[in-house]
Amino acid sequence: MKARYLVLTAVGTDRPGLVKQISAMIRDARANLEDSRMAILGGEFALILLVSGAEDAVAAVERRSRELGKELGLEITVRETARPQEPKSYLPYRIRVTGVDHPGIVHAITDILARRGVNVASLESHLSYAANSGTPLFELDAELQLPSEVALKELRRDLSTACEEDNLDFVLEARR
Repeated sequence: MKARYLVLTAVGTDRPGLVKQISAMIRDARANLEDSRMAILGGEFALILLVSGAEDAVAAVERRSRELGKELGLEITVRETARPQEPKSYLPYRIRVTGVDHPGIVHAITDILARRGVNVASLESHLSYAANSGTPLFELDAELQLPSEVALKELRRDLSTACEEDNLDFVLEARR
């Protein structure tokens, strides 16, 4: 029996119970929820899932997701994907960038990473506000896959230069 894989995304107004209803639909179809990311952004709920299963189970998720989207008022899309690949030769790293918020921080950091062939496996960012002044503070946290041939010293230098120019702090560390 060959497994099929789907990426399912959902976006819509946040409210309690959305994850329960989506995960129940997947379970009832006898499919497996392998991987997920979910967040509330503004007043919107956003989710992305990797679903796997036998042909009939995945086909049921495709059919039922359209109906569930209408019921819940969510924009749900499904897209066929391939089986997750075995990890290639890379070094797992984590980067954390913090500082006073301003436009272009994510672009500046990801531009450096892309030029060095570094894959961003996951990235989260958010704003908080300084207690006394109310100054918006930005924080980026990302899981990276560094190709083994990347010159770490040069990557750190490029990140340091960009962060100094934008008055940001960063920490780049190996993950275990």
